[in-house]
Amino acid sequence: MTIENADAVDALGIDPDTGDALLVITDDLDWSDAVAHLNALQAKIGAYLGFIQTGQFEASLPESAGRKRRITVIQQFEPPIQFVPILDQLGDQLEAFDVDFSYGPLPGGYETPT
Repeated sequence: MTIENADAVDALGIDPDTGDALLVITDDLDWSDAVAHLNALQAKIGAYLGFIQTGQFEASLPESAGRKRRITVIQQFEPPIQFVPILDQLGDQLEAFDVDFSYGPLPGGYETPT
């Protein structure tokens, strides 16, 4: 999956460290067209929020019931510093829906696809 396909959920799971129910966005875009990148990210987050609100998340991952939800973006490319506040604002907006938000590179212990 990719960030450009807003209609698909990239990955679901339970964070073994926090117990949060995760919806993962795979962000493989570079930041050469930052506006298009942010638009794609916002569209994907909006689709994920709909996935949560319609009950599809719990239907797809029953063990997510009753857990804190978190949308996490795994980024292949680090965002330019001037876009970090915008990403942080996305997280602030999701708080209104009781959804946490995180973003960053692929966590240690995982291999980057070639």
